[in-house]
Amino acid sequence: MKWMVGFLLSATMLSVIDANAADAVKIGAIYALTGPGAVAGGDGMRGTELAITELNAAGGLKNHGGARIELVKGDSQSKPVNAVGETERLINQDKVALIIGAGTSNETIPLSQVVEKYGIPHINAIPQQESLTNGSLKWTWSTTLVDADYVTGIFRALEMIHQTNPKLTKVGVLCPDNEYGIEMGKQLKVELAKRNDLTVTSFIDYGASAQDLLQPVLKLKASQPDIVVQVGYFRAGVLASKAYEQLDFHPVVIGTGGMSGDPKLRPEIGKLVSWQFAVTPFSGDLPAAQKVDEAFQKKFEQPLTLNSALGYFGTMVAIRALDAAKSFKPEDIADALREVKIGKDVMITSSDFLEFDQNGRNKGRDTTVTQFQGDKLVTVWPPEKATAKPILKGFNTP
Repeated sequence: MKWMVGFLLSATMLSVIDANAADAVKIGAIYALTGPGAVAGGDGMRGTELAITELNAAGGLKNHGGARIELVKGDSQSKPVNAVGETERLINQDKVALIIGAGTSNETIPLSQVVEKYGIPHINAIPQQESLTNGSLKWTWSTTLVDADYVTGIFRALEMIHQTNPKLTKVGVLCPDNEYGIEMGKQLKVELAKRNDLTVTSFIDYGASAQDLLQPVLKLKASQPDIVVQVGYFRAGVLASKAYEQLDFHPVVIGTGGMSGDPKLRPEIGKLVSWQFAVTPFSGDLPAAQKVDEAFQKKFEQPLTLNSALGYFGTMVAIRALDAAKSFKPEDIADALREVKIGKDVMITSSDFLEFDQNGRNKGRDTTVTQFQGDKLVTVWPPEKATAKPILKGFNTP
């Protein structure tokens, strides 16, 4: 009899625990953890990991009884076909409620077609391909910029340089031959053609998978620009900087964030990145980003980068939506994403707020301009967000 009473008491206690226990919800993150895109992809994944770790340590999703988030990782291996395969696996085998990723447009575009097929919410945290939020997709929400924002930011940087030294008017452009570079190049050509105060000396394509950029940079140097606008990712930034040094070519450099504004460039190539400007959706010296940077360095023993910050922010938005959703059903998460609003006080990117339009595009998109000054990567533009003034030291200045 006593054992029966004990059994019943134990069963009752377990039923109470089970009734109060919150179920975990799985979300998938797909990034290039191997292959040529592993630098950006690894950073994006680490940003996602930190956001989820912090959420779980703080008690989980409050509106769902403290439900924890379980991260299921996928490695695209820097290949579009693998991004598709990993998305299929996470949806069909792991039963994730939401997908985050990937690190490049080439991987994210086919990934978005898979989530569209299954009706699973997708957060695009890094690539800026405009087709992801032009109204053709119903299940993708983008927390970052679009190509046109980078182009606008590049022209702001050109204006900044003009205000510092109005004699620098000759511009050369360096773009990769992939989808990202082709779209950026197209938009840059249109906008540069409108400017009577700027002279385009050359427009040079380079192989996105090239092992060095000596030949493209040699052509660029021959056109004698004052300013080089360079579009690309981290590895291309390393190769371009080495080519500039080897060819004794020292223009003012304005790059996209991954190519000229990644803190990892400094330990990778040292002084070769000094004085380069970057148009970026993330400035690490902005107040809201510094707390996240401290936590990131504590966990991973490396600085918060552009892609880790974008991965973190995209995941933060996903967490907000999951917590606000009526359930973890796809349609309820989608409804919550449509209503998500992130205010200035917790923004860690260059934007002042996040709110999605009807196509899943962030209405609060904006850029800043950073520069490597000595050992520091500092924000130099716009003036109201700057922590330092832009310096043209060491370039083609009078």
